[in-house]
Amino acid sequence: MFLTVFGMNKRLFFLLFGLGQKNKLTAAAAKLIAKYSYPFFYVVYALGFFLAIYVDKKLLVTYLFIPFTVYIINNSLRSSLKKPRPFQELSITPLISHEGSPSFPSNHAACAMVIALAFINVMRASSLPCAGISYILVPCAVVTGLSRVFCGIHYPKDVALGWIIGLAGWFCEYGAFKALINI
Repeated sequence: MFLTVFGMNKRLFFLLFGLGQKNKLTAAAAKLIAKYSYPFFYVVYALGFFLAIYVDKKLLVTYLFIPFTVYIINNSLRSSLKKPRPFQELSITPLISHEGSPSFPSNHAACAMVIALAFINVMRASSLPCAGISYILVPCAVVTGLSRVFCGIHYPKDVALGWIIGLAGWFCEYGAFKALINI
């Protein structure tokens, strides 16, 4: 079964990376998203921080701690597993330049997902009339991860595990914090 999953991972990688190689519009969009999604999520995170201060300072505990621990867990896994990036392992040229740091799991996918969920939580607590618009951040986190595959710097499994770590980290820790500090 592991070989089947691993084979599917590479086949899906070549399918998505191939789309990025063959279609100029797809390549341009993937490069743009891969390059600017991280700064975008930093801005979202900063906005959420200030909004949490305004709405309820108790939200700051979860807003700061959960993304930080997800980042630490994700980086610890990356450091211990030391999986190479597709462009290193397959000798391909990625659409964007990237250093050869470990690939699995994707930091971009994990951080984008947990920041999206943290921001949604703060927006829901704010009762602002535009709070519902924050839900668009989850699809943005998904697109962020996919752009990394299209560009050839992550395998699909790297991104999928990043999303899972972001989601699981948020829901597990938020549930624990909610029980402890009565958010």
